[in-house]
Amino acid sequence: MSAHPPWLRFQAYVVGLPKTGSTSLATLFGRYRSGHEWQLMELLGPALRRRKGELSDEEFLRATGQRLIPASLEMDSTTAHYLYAEVLRDQFPQAVFLHTVRDVQSWASSLLDMVLRKRLARRMIQIPYSIWGSEYLAVMTEGTYNLDPDQRGDDHSSLTPLMRYWAAHLREMADLLPADRSLRIRTRDIQDRLPEIAALVGVPVSTLRADLAHANQAPLRFDRFMAFDSDELRAVYDQHCADLMAEIFPEEHAAWVNRSNAPGILDWETYLADLEAWVKDAVQRHGPQIAR
Repeated sequence: MSAHPPWLRFQAYVVGLPKTGSTSLATLFGRYRSGHEWQLMELLGPALRRRKGELSDEEFLRATGQRLIPASLEMDSTTAHYLYAEVLRDQFPQAVFLHTVRDVQSWASSLLDMVLRKRLARRMIQIPYSIWGSEYLAVMTEGTYNLDPDQRGDDHSSLTPLMRYWAAHLREMADLLPADRSLRIRTRDIQDRLPEIAALVGVPVSTLRADLAHANQAPLRFDRFMAFDSDELRAVYDQHCADLMAEIFPEEHAAWVNRSNAPGILDWETYLADLEAWVKDAVQRHGPQIAR
């Protein structure tokens, strides 16, 4: 493997989807030059344009300025990196990649929980949506998500697009990440796999902040797959996700097939009322950052 730049002790990139443990990995490497979502918005615009075929790889790198080249971080945990992972792979033959993954049910619900919290906060704080909300979310949900802060209807229409996006992402990462320079990690297994993570990166496992392995826990959870179960949902699951789930998340797959998912809050209005109360308190305590 080629040597990393002399100003870095190692060079690692997180290439998972949003809500798959990027915060945890950044904080795990807190004793190193680690960053979480550094210049995410500046990366998303060029990344999405490249995905649409509007920018070549060279034009994409120029558009990102000096964010990607030269490399500045040792653990670069930014949830846009998977959008151009092959560019990073080819530009940096010395770099390693951590692909964090969650089962499709918890991932889609967690992502929609986060977006809903931000949407509700915008009832109290009038700030514009970033490119994350205005363009990136539309890509992941095929334009189905309603960003209107006063909209009270549920978000079940975004589930099937997110399932397709999740499956396409996992297949793409499996094809393009070099096996000798990458590690796929289930988010819930991050702490158990610290020795493997440290070995891939090339640092002593004792230097990792194991006490911070599960940062950024969600305040409330709503199991949309149980609440909005339908023949359409199961058909999309069977077509796009079933094989991946059976391979990577066999327990969750069996629970879904046998309709034995652990029940949580299943009534949308109850969940919405609880979440509105949480968001109101969070806005009062933390201000505009809750809505960003």
